[in-house]
Amino acid sequence: MKLNKNQVFSVLLIAFAGFVIYETTQLQSLFAPASGDVGPRFFPMAAAVCLVICSIGKLVTESKRSDKPLFTGEGWRRVGIMFLLLVLYLVAMTWLGYLISTLVFTPLLVVAMKEERRLQPIALVLFSVATTALLYVVFQMVIQVSLPVGKLFR
Repeated sequence: MKLNKNQVFSVLLIAFAGFVIYETTQLQSLFAPASGDVGPRFFPMAAAVCLVICSIGKLVTESKRSDKPLFTGEGWRRVGIMFLLLVLYLVAMTWLGYLISTLVFTPLLVVAMKEERRLQPIALVLFSVATTALLYVVFQMVIQVSLPVGKLFR
């Protein structure tokens, strides 16, 4: 059975969701039984189950109309660049913190993923600022999860 690129991606997503489900079962909560709270397992488990359902749907409904390879040589190069950028982003976040690292690496990742499309520099800057600000508000103020400050700024 030969799978097209969307079907291969669906299988990989199912495997990833299975890993998330397994890891979620390892989470322990000290307060959930006493407080009636759903606990730390609920959100990642629900997201992983939804991912499995959607991926199975995509796997089943995807026709075999595309026999193109999953990645061309250029595609593999872009994947390698994005992987390197993500590793550098994690290192930068350790030293520079969330704000500076995300402002710098968001446009770099967009440029690495752009393929043939032309990007407007002002749109790239606005996207980077908006993404950084939105994620900051959601994590820091709504979910109340502390984002890294960076070793240089402590």
